[in-house]
Amino acid sequence: MRDHFHLDPEAVVVEDAPSLPVAMQVAGRPLHVEIGFGKDIRTLRVASESPDDVFLGVEISRKKAMSFCRKVARANLSNVRAYWGDARKVLGEMLPADSVESFTVLFPDPWPKRRHWKNRWIQPPTSAQLFAALRPGGRLVVATDHDGYRDHIRACLQGAQFELVYERETIPEGDKTLFAKRFERLGETVTYFRWRKP
Repeated sequence: MRDHFHLDPEAVVVEDAPSLPVAMQVAGRPLHVEIGFGKDIRTLRVASESPDDVFLGVEISRKKAMSFCRKVARANLSNVRAYWGDARKVLGEMLPADSVESFTVLFPDPWPKRRHWKNRWIQPPTSAQLFAALRPGGRLVVATDHDGYRDHIRACLQGAQFELVYERETIPEGDKTLFAKRFERLGETVTYFRWRKP
């Protein structure tokens, strides 16, 4: 799979993906990154409320990334970008240390079978990369509906020296995604974490 950094759905491919940090950090504006936005429009909603900040959505599915770009274009939001590809590449190669105001990772695939746990996105290496990319005082929001993944996430992020701000079973209105609303309708338990880099 090739990685693409893009906004305009009519001109998807921009070949200079490694220049992403420069493109995003316009005049020192705060950068917020959502990993795995899927079909949701949370990033667009938050971006429209904070026009002075810059937002980057990272999605491994090309179809979902393209749909996101069309929504960005329709909403006429100039402070939103999308990156189609593996978020681990963004963390490992494109985001300098202490450059991100916030990360959001809502309902990543829990890979519930033990033999698949290695596929979980939040692992010790990605936790360390998230920590390095955040500015001091920056925040990380994570939510999951899976108890086993909840415990795994807690262990990984504590191991990376994140400070737990709070953990609760309710999701703030501003962070409610399509998944969150579905779980709410079904009466299922979710865990919502907020962490910070000391």
